[in-house]
Amino acid sequence: MKKNISPESQAIQARFFQAFDDAVESGKTLGLRGFCRKHGLNRTKYSCIRNTMGTDAMTYRVIDIDALSGICKDFGVNPAWLLLGVGEMYIEPCTSNEQ
Repeated sequence: MKKNISPESQAIQARFFQAFDDAVESGKTLGLRGFCRKHGLNRTKYSCIRNTMGTDAMTYRVIDIDALSGICKDFGVNPAWLLLGVGEMYIEPCTSNEQ
């Protein structure tokens, strides 16, 4: 049975996995297992979300707040981009001495 998920939630999930895949490709993480272990998340749930997004087989509804927070902290993902689709995927590091 397909879960009713808002278009906004679907977009957040798509951006989450886009950023996660980028982190894997750039060598920032080895994969979902380590990320889930570090943040106390159910790896099976995240594998299912990724593999069934937008299909009738979708059994899990949404990504946990801990995962959203973790991807921002661990990989420098811009929370405004992740949640709202605004700005760049990554936060620009501060290059000056300004506070």
